[in-house]
Amino acid sequence: MTSQAAHPVEGFSRPTGSNRDPRRFLWRLTAATGGGMFIDGFVFASVASALAGSAMSREIGVTLTWATLISSSTLVGTFFGGLFLGYLTDRVGRRPMFTIDLSVFLAGAVLMLFVTAPWQVMVLGLVMGLAVGADYSIGSPLLAEFAPRARRGNYLGVLEILWNVGYVVAYLIGYLINSHWPSAWNITLAASAVPAVICLMLRHGLPESPRWLMSKGRREEALEVLTHSFGATGTRTRTLDTDTADIQAERAEDTRYSMLFSPDYILRTVFVCTFWICIVLPYFALTFFQPTVLTAIGMGESALAGALLGTIVALVGAVTGWFLVDRVGRRKILVWPMFGCALALFLVALGHRLPLWAGTTCFFGYLFSYGIMSILPGVYPEEVFPTAIRTSGVGLASAASRIGAAVGTFLLPLGLEHLGLGWCMAGMGVVSLIGGVTALAWAPETNGRLLTDTGHRTQRGRRLVAPAPAGQG
Repeated sequence: MTSQAAHPVEGFSRPTGSNRDPRRFLWRLTAATGGGMFIDGFVFASVASALAGSAMSREIGVTLTWATLISSSTLVGTFFGGLFLGYLTDRVGRRPMFTIDLSVFLAGAVLMLFVTAPWQVMVLGLVMGLAVGADYSIGSPLLAEFAPRARRGNYLGVLEILWNVGYVVAYLIGYLINSHWPSAWNITLAASAVPAVICLMLRHGLPESPRWLMSKGRREEALEVLTHSFGATGTRTRTLDTDTADIQAERAEDTRYSMLFSPDYILRTVFVCTFWICIVLPYFALTFFQPTVLTAIGMGESALAGALLGTIVALVGAVTGWFLVDRVGRRKILVWPMFGCALALFLVALGHRLPLWAGTTCFFGYLFSYGIMSILPGVYPEEVFPTAIRTSGVGLASAASRIGAAVGTFLLPLGLEHLGLGWCMAGMGVVSLIGGVTALAWAPETNGRLLTDTGHRTQRGRRLVAPAPAGQG
């Protein structure tokens, strides 16, 4: 093996003076990875709020068909980005892709300032979605591979909270522009360039994942990253349990996409794809067309303001889930909120047979329940796959979820027009019910477990996670 002096870790600057504060490094990494999630929520809400105004439709001729294609374009791009670039990240490393994807997104956001036709918005949405899909499969696995097991859920949960924050901020910007400068819809579409620039600055100089380096047999480079990130390569530092001993226990293993469908991993692949689809399919559809749904419930002219309130309710739910994830575990905050979403949507399906206050309360109840479990797509997939195929698994699951989200956003406006509120809400409730049953049957408890434990092979897929060894959390 070559010496680490001959091959320093690419792009990683040696610190001067005393060892780094591990918490400071982890929070910087969290901000850098969370920025990608913020941008995803931001761009989704930007497109939704631009379509909610009348000026964009009037000036460039956005019909109902174009609106559904535009609303689905980012999600379709995310599908391909997660599916293909997640695997590429497992092959070439986390760090290079971490910068390339966001640079592509920035270029697409700037070009949104100059669109003059619906097809241009759709194409740029596809490109930006491609970058977002890549970031899904890169950012959260990278953070998971550094985070200590005792607080891994909290660190990863921050990313999902930032998705909701990005959505709220963008929706607020869109609301203000629609209310006061409706002809500035192109600024709404391009505004995500600002957080993209900030996020690129945060990512400059971050190191490669030591777990990935270990999995590729590059042990000395991995130890250098650990030393310079945490100041030690033992089990603990003075300020933080860094799980460095577990990182050093990673074994070199080839990256093969087929592993996701092998008897060892097929059950967890099906689980993460299914629960993620069942979370986002109703949510993306209902929030993208939230003013339309609230109008159908009976809010009338207050629907746009009600939609802004709904995004805040979902954010409050996400903060609640973040608070609970490392305290009560992953399984409980997936199973019961999923059934809560189903119940709330079945009640909303009753439509005008409920008083307006009851219908809106149930709808906001759905958004709160969604918020609680919304942090888990940023936690579960990262924990149940081994390092060699972690970004491949996360990318596949995010791609599957985007198929569901794209289908929901494409069909909901057509369903509201031809079937009405009741049938649409009942259908969304069925999706949540399927998610609840799936979680009840298959959701493992990975709280407080080492990644080498939660991501190990199972015996022909019969258990998602084996029992913890004695004395292990």
